[in-house]
Amino acid sequence: MRNSLTPVPFRAPGSDGTGRQGYPPAPEPLPVPVMDNHTHLDFPFDELKVGIADALDAAAAVGVQGAVQVGCDLESSRFTVQAVEQDPRLLGAVALHPNDAPAYAARGELEDALAEIEALAAHPRIRAIGETGLDFFRTEGKGWPTSAIPSAATSTLPNAWG
Repeated sequence: MRNSLTPVPFRAPGSDGTGRQGYPPAPEPLPVPVMDNHTHLDFPFDELKVGIADALDAAAAVGVQGAVQVGCDLESSRFTVQAVEQDPRLLGAVALHPNDAPAYAARGELEDALAEIEALAAHPRIRAIGETGLDFFRTEGKGWPTSAIPSAATSTLPNAWG
């Protein structure tokens, strides 16, 4: 059964009368309210552009009351801070993903990038350091060492190993 409360950007392809592609229909609402503990509202999905409020409205229509927006590089971490300022249903996590850290280091930018992450983490609606994952699957253990995560080690914020 489809949920008729789903905002237009998330309705089935063509259901808005334009014939354009869309997301699959929303599920029935959950029996209890939940929080999404890891989302990337800044990641594009093909050509569909959905605003933060629309995405969170669609989530709320099925019982997801809020979310943790996770930054995984400087750009997405900056987006995270902007997003949590826009909508009270969001909390945030900021970091550099281990797959990106070697590129920052090769450009001589790792220390500055980590300092910016630490500054972004001071925002009152940022509640975790992440996505910092120990990505051994893709990096074969050759990503950056955990010693390169001073924010997580010295912060009072939890680490979202992602």
